Amino acid sequence: MKKKLSIILPVYNEINTLEIIIKKLINLRLYNKFVKQIIIVDDCSTDGSKEIIKFYGNKYKNITSIFKNSNRGKGDSQKLAKKYVDGEYVIIQDADLEYDPDDINKLLKIALEQKKDFVIGYRKMKTSINHPYFYFRELAVNFLSFMINILYKVNIRDCACCYRLFKKDLWLNIDGRGDKFEYDFSIICQAIKNSKKIGQCKVSYNARGYSEGKKCTWDVGLHALKRIIIDKII
Repeated sequence: MKKKLSIILPVYNEINTLEIIIKKLINLRLYNKFVKQIIIVDDCSTDGSKEIIKFYGNKYKNITSIFKNSNRGKGDSQKLAKKYVDGEYVIIQDADLEYDPDDINKLLKIALEQKKDFVIGYRKMKTSINHPYFYFRELAVNFLSFMINILYKVNIRDCACCYRLFKKDLWLNIDGRGDKFEYDFSIICQAIKNSKKIGQCKVSYNARGYSEGKKCTWDVGLHALKRIIIDKII
């Protein structure tokens, strides 16, 4: 029986990129002949994303579609996806075009060949987008990564990278806290607390601007710092 990778795709108003991402995931050939389970969680989109998800969910048997009645955040979407996961490994894929699905194989290969429970990507942070958020982003990411490394005694290069792959047992045992973007930092902290078998690899990154639908704001860093500290204590 072929082994399976579960790909969780949280979606909120991504009409401009959603279909492109879904097609890329459908056509992606996984390392070591893994098969795919694609779990799409719609966070009460209002821009037509829901109709695209329904179309592909009805067309492909390996796509599971989940629709929420209210907007509760990306973290909440990942929590909902947990009970549908049936792959040996789990990875999170954003619904924009900042991350290239071809890089999924890089993380999967490291997990298999190096026997890692948790693999996280790291990015080249430079961007030409002229917005105050991007000027401070690299500084904030470096600081947050430094805090994780000091508190948890690891060496994570980019704690804010959205590409992170988990062994199923680890993923299901993670008690991620927070419903929005802070959940992404909580699951990293919880993964580190549960396993030191951590791998890393460089991934491509194409930052989009707010006019293209970017949703992160400056306060994400404050919530992330709070999450990193509290998760260490609890």
